[in-house]
Amino acid sequence: MHLYLSPHHDDVCFSIGHIARQQGGDLINLFTRSEYVEAPIPLPEERQARIEAVTRIRKSEDILFAKACGLVRHDLQLPEPSLLGFTSRDSSNLEGEIEALSARLLALLAERLQAKKDPRTVALYCPMGIGGHRNHLSTLMTVHRNLGLIEKSCTLFLYEDLHYASSAPVREEGIQRVLALFRGYRLNRFIARLSWPALLLKMEDIQSYRSQHREPPRIRRFIPASDISPMAHESIWRVEAI
Repeated sequence: MHLYLSPHHDDVCFSIGHIARQQGGDLINLFTRSEYVEAPIPLPEERQARIEAVTRIRKSEDILFAKACGLVRHDLQLPEPSLLGFTSRDSSNLEGEIEALSARLLALLAERLQAKKDPRTVALYCPMGIGGHRNHLSTLMTVHRNLGLIEKSCTLFLYEDLHYASSAPVREEGIQRVLALFRGYRLNRFIARLSWPALLLKMEDIQSYRSQHREPPRIRRFIPASDISPMAHESIWRVEAI
């Protein structure tokens, strides 16, 4: 069983869409109440109507991706930062967000994993928080805080957040933060190289999130700025107790 934590409706597709397409599994979207779009599309002026419209649009985009990859979707319906008065990079008062996410996420994981006994048969994929987006960080910290419970039922993988990890300085800062947070654990990196046909397929999936692109997406924004391979790839880190 493979479980993918996606802070927003597009994060798994952008970051490890190829891996998810190859393996299948459960796509768990976390902060899905939204008013943010990148593309210049017509939206209601009244805020509540705009939130409902954007949330509906983003969900419809995500349904297309999930169907294409054979993923089972779950939406936890938590609000994105702007709906709570925070900017996307504001990391203040994360405790409340972590508590709210923990309650809903652990309940869903318990439901999905109740018949599974061997953690080696279940893989949980969590963002590394590269780029410092509030929701990505709270997702990472929620998993870290509940790691003792999670590692009894799952093998944990951390994935490099794209498009943020396409910037070498941003990627390095994020990785160092994760290494410090998981001090006492061994993090082993693996990459999934994309053939040209696989890369084209991933870019089609990325383009399906039309509301999130002001311009046509460029391949280089969705490849980690890694020294391990010049080829298009996705990058995950396995977390193991020492």
